[in-house]
Amino acid sequence: SSGTGIIIMRGDRVPLDQQRLDTANQRPTNCVFIRVLMIVSLWMNAFVVQAWSPNYVPGLSRHNNEAAALTAMHLSKLALDDCNVEDDWRDFRAQLVRSEKRDTTTNSKDEEQDEDHWAYETGDFVERGSIVISVPSSCSFLDDVDSLNSICYRKSIVLVLDASPNFIQGIVLNRPTNIGAKEGSDGIMQFVQPGHGEIFENEMFLGEDSNSSPHRWKIWFGGEVNGVYSDSPQVMCLHSVMSDMAKSISDVVIPGISITSFSGAQKIVQAGEANPSDFWIFCGICGWETNTFYREMHEEGLWHIVSADSGTIVEELNMVRCEEEAAENCDIDAEPMNAGLHTWEMLMEKIGRSDEAHDSSDEFGDLMLHEWATGALSFALADVPRGVMKETITQVGLDGDGSFLDLANYDPAYDMTIQSESRDPTMVGTMIRGSSAQRSPYLLYDQGFHKSLILILRDGDDHSEGVILNHVTTSMVSFDLENGKSVDLNLRYGGPTLTYVDEDGNNVVPIFYLHSNQALREAGIGVPIGNSGIYKLTKKEVVKSLMSGISEDIFVIQGFSVWNKRGEHSGVIGEIENDFFEVVPRSQIKTVWNILSEQKALSADSLDYNMMKGRQAWAVAKEGGAEVINDDEEEEVAKVFGSDVDVQSLADEAARRWVNVNLLVEE
Repeated sequence: SSGTGIIIMRGDRVPLDQQRLDTANQRPTNCVFIRVLMIVSLWMNAFVVQAWSPNYVPGLSRHNNEAAALTAMHLSKLALDDCNVEDDWRDFRAQLVRSEKRDTTTNSKDEEQDEDHWAYETGDFVERGSIVISVPSSCSFLDDVDSLNSICYRKSIVLVLDASPNFIQGIVLNRPTNIGAKEGSDGIMQFVQPGHGEIFENEMFLGEDSNSSPHRWKIWFGGEVNGVYSDSPQVMCLHSVMSDMAKSISDVVIPGISITSFSGAQKIVQAGEANPSDFWIFCGICGWETNTFYREMHEEGLWHIVSADSGTIVEELNMVRCEEEAAENCDIDAEPMNAGLHTWEMLMEKIGRSDEAHDSSDEFGDLMLHEWATGALSFALADVPRGVMKETITQVGLDGDGSFLDLANYDPAYDMTIQSESRDPTMVGTMIRGSSAQRSPYLLYDQGFHKSLILILRDGDDHSEGVILNHVTTSMVSFDLENGKSVDLNLRYGGPTLTYVDEDGNNVVPIFYLHSNQALREAGIGVPIGNSGIYKLTKKEVVKSLMSGISEDIFVIQGFSVWNKRGEHSGVIGEIENDFFEVVPRSQIKTVWNILSEQKALSADSLDYNMMKGRQAWAVAKEGGAEVINDDEEEEVAKVFGSDVDVQSLADEAARRWVNVNLLVEE
């Protein structure tokens, strides 16, 4: 031993094929010998570090010993490759870690573990069979970014199936659904969408003479790639069946945990060697580029890498399964809407991070995760949006097939008011508002459209276009007047599409100037946009209006929103038909405009005020205005699972955080 590693003398190397002919009696002896060397190395390493460190303090040597333990971890894997697969080198590595902790720390409640079951962190060492635990970012801004854009992986537990220098791939373990699977008449697996708790009979295994109880093939969400919503879902079955047949048609992930196909699982069940309840069926996978994964881990602290024995993994999986008819026998994570959060907390406790787990509980992100699980995993709730997204195009100049549209002389700031002869022009000048449904279709994605107010500027054959009116940015646009003075107007965010492609192939960033001022209308300034009472201005007309002292009634907007048209019921009309938006009565447009005119330049101080004004304008944008009273029976307020927070309030908060993340840019 040199203090940092060991050298194992193996004598003359034996050809690989001859090594495989070693007797079973020889292997355990080799493994024991290697284990002895590993333990000696660990202790000698710790001794050398302590004895030769000039600043050695007995109570401060933990990190040095952990480094020694990690060194032995890596070497033990290499050294134990020749041992039987049942002789799990990871189990030996766990013994080293446990031994090191006992010698350097006082066991806390979190660190008390069953000798036969273990879970510990492995630093940044990822391998097949590793457990990757997702943790919220300690930076509130980044945590909001993740909560608004990639909520489905929040507090996930991922089993790594492949770890290469370029890519890491795995399946999420703690996201059960309430759907099942069975073999269809054509022999192909079919998803079945039951009410919660419904059990499906496995027709292949249970014949008329069978006395067995029916079992359910339950589906887990494994990841978004090739998942439940995919046209070609990827399905794999995790199990711990150790029969010879099961081993022959399965791949080992870690000793005690294997993976097979759905047809493989059915064969094992048909042979009478297992029940459907012995399998966990995962639909979909997740993955990262390796460099991206480590950047997120080291720079943002988003991942903990854990090694765990098969018993611990099965225990975690059983927490999110409920085969019992009595609900009181089920863990809360058997309910898909809980998104496996209890399982996540318990695993965090097992690796000594209970404080971190509980500090991050009951946050905005967890509420968003519950809502995602309610819509994506609980198929019995028919009224919950299934993540149906409108498809916007980032450049107006690109058609659906990637070809360029004919944009000769196309100026969206002006020509959106001119209609094609082949279409009904009634949508131009229409104002729409975001859905009033209790579960906003824009809660989990594109939160800037939640309770938005949009003016339709163009409704052509290929797509519909409009501008959002209710989002003020931090930027100002300066106008130089003829008298030598200048006037600054607030710049508003009109939508995610910022450019269009002109006839020369250049990206153009249009700015829209709109007004709804009676004096300017009477002066003939501007071009009317349909029958909305709102007019389009040129920049020169804006300067002329400012010279006359009119400024508060002029909106300057950058960016616009685009809805592609594919078929009869598409474009913005399709959005309305799908209840993503509602038409604002023309009688209310002027009132909406006046309220939005009261918004201020966006800042940390004005954020809440502007959001309040936006909601106020949205509320009056209906027949009769905000004061109309519905005499019908009041609808029960939808709550986020496991909380007293109503879903509408969560959607309002999500929209506020979206503005904070995307529009509130401060030095």
